[in-house]
Amino acid sequence: MSKQLLTIFFSILCLSATAQDADSIFAIRKGPGLAISYTSKAGESVAMLANRFFSTTEKVEAANMVDGKKKLPVGTTLAIPMGRENFLAAREPVGIQHQQEIYYHVREKDNIALISLLVGVPKQDMILWNNLRGNSLQEGQPLFIGWVKVVEKDSINVANGLAYPSKKPRAVAALDTSKHAFGELDSAYNSQTRNGTNTISEKGTAVFFEKAGANKIFYAFHSTTPRGAVIKITNPGTGRTVYAKVLGPIPDTKLYANSIIGICSAAKDALGINDTKAWVELQYSPN
Repeated sequence: MSKQLLTIFFSILCLSATAQDADSIFAIRKGPGLAISYTSKAGESVAMLANRFFSTTEKVEAANMVDGKKKLPVGTTLAIPMGRENFLAAREPVGIQHQQEIYYHVREKDNIALISLLVGVPKQDMILWNNLRGNSLQEGQPLFIGWVKVVEKDSINVANGLAYPSKKPRAVAALDTSKHAFGELDSAYNSQTRNGTNTISEKGTAVFFEKAGANKIFYAFHSTTPRGAVIKITNPGTGRTVYAKVLGPIPDTKLYANSIIGICSAAKDALGINDTKAWVELQYSPN
């Protein structure tokens, strides 16, 4: 049994390497259970999203009180029910459907036993997956809780024959260098990562410290990369990206508790972040 748990644990560590382009998915409380929280994009409909997440139009309509026959406005947040049809407590061999990791933000009065019960995953597995010390949790803390089945872009869910189409490509706006310049850190990142082909990916909470970026160069604290390394930081909520130069490991203080990176506050505008903490996705060289 312990060997199986270790296998699951190590699979989590390399999970991001197979899903670097995927946005992070979070679960929310919905009635007596959990649901996938999803914000609609251009061209998506209730039926399309129900199909993408292995649910049904009727279930999504009932959970959100929406009419699936009407156009879904861009930016609509939907709760897509989680159940046996689309939630996995253990990663399975990739077949016709893609399996993406799903997280849950801890709420006030939540505890590991309650979350384990809601998800249907043994408490010890949850503790192992999230490298927890005991049962204590902090409000707002992101927890990895398992995997959900999703239909990948430009593929077909054979179960009902419907595809999840990709969006039409849109022109990319030119970078406004008056607001932000990479300060050639993007070139350093490409050099360190072989133009992005040799990277480690990581997802989690970032905190911000008060330090202005010198000459528009951003700085960060990160515990597994050497001083001088460059990390690519993406805010999946806005799609914005910056590059930051590592000053050293994350300080062992309360400010950085449960965070994977500390970023200078000068980068907040470039990432489109207003809060003191944010969920980010990182890519950096494994060397």
